Amino acid sequence: MDGDDQMAQDKVFPEEFGFHFSQGNFGRIYRQTVKDFRLSMGEDEFVKSAENFNDGAGTFSLKGSNQLEPGIKRYQWVAEESGRMIITAFNNAGEIIGIQFDIYEKFDSDREVTINSYRVPFTGEWFVLWGGNDSFLNYHYSHKHQRYAYDFIKKEDGAACSGDPQQLLSYHAFGEDVVAPRAGKVVHVIKDVEDNEPHRMNSVSPEGNCIILEHGYNEYTMLAHLREHSITVEVGDEVEWGHKLAQCGNSGASDTPHLHFHVMNGSHPYEADSIRIQFADGREPKQGDTVKGRTRI
Repeated sequence: MDGDDQMAQDKVFPEEFGFHFSQGNFGRIYRQTVKDFRLSMGEDEFVKSAENFNDGAGTFSLKGSNQLEPGIKRYQWVAEESGRMIITAFNNAGEIIGIQFDIYEKFDSDREVTINSYRVPFTGEWFVLWGGNDSFLNYHYSHKHQRYAYDFIKKEDGAACSGDPQQLLSYHAFGEDVVAPRAGKVVHVIKDVEDNEPHRMNSVSPEGNCIILEHGYNEYTMLAHLREHSITVEVGDEVEWGHKLAQCGNSGASDTPHLHFHVMNGSHPYEADSIRIQFADGREPKQGDTVKGRTRI
């Protein structure tokens, strides 16, 4: 058998990762990772971590997959017996660019939805970067106060950015209108936080420029990471659905321009619980979906 045949035989195909991991073929998996992964973690360290995570886990089965950016596909593997989860990412060459060990959590609050119905807080087509009811689809999910939050970006020709990625104006979401997802009253505004340069974040003011609206039935919406000085409303203002509020920005804990949106059961974002959103059109978006916002007639 020549070298090419041996490499093909040893290859771990994306859909077979769970089998190889459950069988303990950790060295084989490691040798298929990209150079940056191997530089960050040696083979012995990876094998030891994998052995510990696999011990008593049961069989890992493929639960979901999606593609968030060109050339990279993500896979979710879950061992139902133990509730352990692995997230893998493969590039078009079949190399493994990332492996994450996690816990597959589900919460009783998944069964509850908002009393009010809401529309997405924008017009035109946007892409769901994070959103859904598990931590594979939504990195917010493990955190009670943001569990059902969404992060939206805009894409053109499959990409969030065209031009120089170090310039905010290269990102299609930056400067786009943000609108009220439902009629309500403005109860909180922050408007003077500077937008971050791409790939930098401000952890001192995580929400950045933001607006909180009160909608009745103890439900409040939060719109965050808005553009500096773009907010057009003040505390006490009453707004209708579709009312322009601000522009999408890159303020706060945001490394590239996107819009954060969630509903909560109080006006304080770190004390209130996030609530799963009932959408007016009956469709609940999830990561990887393209969603079209409506304009008022």
